[in-house]
Amino acid sequence: MPARTIRTVQEVEDLLRGLTLYGTGGGGRPDKGREYLLPRVETEAGIGWTDLSEIPGDAWVCTVFGMGSIAPVPVLSDEERAALGYGRMTVDRPMVKAVRDLESASGRRVAALIPFELGASNTAGPIDTACELGVPTVDGDFAGRAIPQLNQTTAAIAGLPFCPAAICDAWGNRLLFQAAHSLPVAERVGKLISIATKLPDPRPACAHAGYLMTGRDARRVVVPGSITRALSVGQAIREARESGRDPVAAAAEALAGWTIFLGVVRQKPWENRDGYMLGEIRLEGREAFAGRRLRIWFKNENHVAWLDDRPHVTSPDLIMVLDRRTGEPFTNTDLPEGHEVGVLAAPAHSLLRSSAALAVLGPAAFGFPVPYVPVEERLPHRP
Repeated sequence: MPARTIRTVQEVEDLLRGLTLYGTGGGGRPDKGREYLLPRVETEAGIGWTDLSEIPGDAWVCTVFGMGSIAPVPVLSDEERAALGYGRMTVDRPMVKAVRDLESASGRRVAALIPFELGASNTAGPIDTACELGVPTVDGDFAGRAIPQLNQTTAAIAGLPFCPAAICDAWGNRLLFQAAHSLPVAERVGKLISIATKLPDPRPACAHAGYLMTGRDARRVVVPGSITRALSVGQAIREARESGRDPVAAAAEALAGWTIFLGVVRQKPWENRDGYMLGEIRLEGREAFAGRRLRIWFKNENHVAWLDDRPHVTSPDLIMVLDRRTGEPFTNTDLPEGHEVGVLAAPAHSLLRSSAALAVLGPAAFGFPVPYVPVEERLPHRP
């Protein structure tokens, strides 16, 4: 039985709000998450997720997700698409087809789906796919946040293989990824395919199904309860706003985290490179942070923040940006310059704080000679 079922539009919006916040700037677009989930609660009995303990240890599970840059690139015209060989989209649910292809290639029946990460579309997509396949979604994921690379998942850190994998996009391109030289190479191959998928239109999913494992192995690597936590945080933000309380402070409390900055986005330079959106968010302080500056570097997701040019918070801990007045979180795709925001930080799950995890998700892994210091040691006192 599902550990939790939601049946209303408000609950979907609460869930997507929390997932977007946990997406730390990435994790996919909230509007795509609505496309996945709203029809499920408007026309069916609702959607739910199941505790991992309910999945038998010898059952097979996998993950499915969309890969690619979150950069806001333009949509090509029909004529431009045709000149590049693209016609109309032919696959309505690429994630479903990817899972089915993985089952066919591996000879295994998938008994449950585990979201790759937390994010508005990269969690909502697996939930929708599980509904379509008639299997449960596990209340958990492989990161407890959103991440840009395959080798940064808890599954990869534990040494579980990504391949075999299946790839399908909305144009009908389908590939079986039988083996990879390494996870960084698998990441590069996947990103190159996603570039082809998203060249005419950044919105279609380039779906990857992989990390096929037993329920027993999943218990070692899944960050448990993360979908339920996202729903709870999304509800806390809405309830604070409705009651006239500070939604930024409410979000920080619900996360057991900190408000690390309040200010205005002065600049957001970025580039779309190698299948990632890379850039910086440069903020000027307001209220208690007047006269101070915060800078956040992102690779799809937020990874390093400097307060007045000193390292402040880094991955794997979470750095999240949300609207100062409404508490609605932003992806880096949609964050506008000139907007007044709050910035939150929260601790990463312990699975992402091992030495092996820090080697792939700590600041040095992104090229910054900054030691990782747990956020609770930098910010020991919550307001």
